[in-house]
Amino acid sequence: MSSGWLSPWAIWDNNLQKWIWKAGDPLIPTWEFPGRDGVVPLVTNSDGKMINVEHLQSILAEATDVVVNGEDLSAALPITFTLVAQPDVPRTISWVFIAHAQITAYTITFLGVNAKGETITEVITEADGWTGETSNAFATITSIIMSARTGTGALDTMDVGIGGNVGLAGHISAVADVFKVVKSAAAGLATDYSGAGNVTAEATYDTVDLVTGAAIVAGDKFTIYYKAS
Repeated sequence: MSSGWLSPWAIWDNNLQKWIWKAGDPLIPTWEFPGRDGVVPLVTNSDGKMINVEHLQSILAEATDVVVNGEDLSAALPITFTLVAQPDVPRTISWVFIAHAQITAYTITFLGVNAKGETITEVITEADGWTGETSNAFATITSIIMSARTGTGALDTMDVGIGGNVGLAGHISAVADVFKVVKSAAAGLATDYSGAGNVTAEATYDTVDLVTGAAIVAGDKFTIYYKAS
């Protein structure tokens, strides 16, 4: 069946393989009829992507030690870190070796769940440095384990905290899919925070860096509008 108006209300689109509610403005969300398999898709815009809005309420500022504080790295391997808190929202995890006079090499594995509910794993080594931030955004951390170490680790300690990149519950296929970010500062009115000077999206890991323009202040609120594929 070729594309064409089948009624005053709907059209079958061969490219998208679905019924689409007839609308005069191609930018507005469209209602989709059940497909041939009987499934009713979610609301989309004209390019077939879902429109998502995520609200991050009164989030915490970046902090270096809210997840793990002063982990002793001299214990027998493997070392399962003691978690003192979980991320407040899905976000990247920072790490810093407070001291590493004895350790010259290491392997640490972060295991957890992202904003989509998927299990994620990220492994870091000395090649990633003695301070840094994960690429993945963790909604929940299941475990942090040091499985290998060169050196005794005597008097060496490590902190783990929360970074400035938040994770999205939907998948973005391009940076431009994040098309608006509104920031409600802890002490101020809501403002359009969009643009490369303020935020940076990352399509590979479905994250949005909220600290490109300014550091997060505890209590800041963000609303993120994006197209998810």
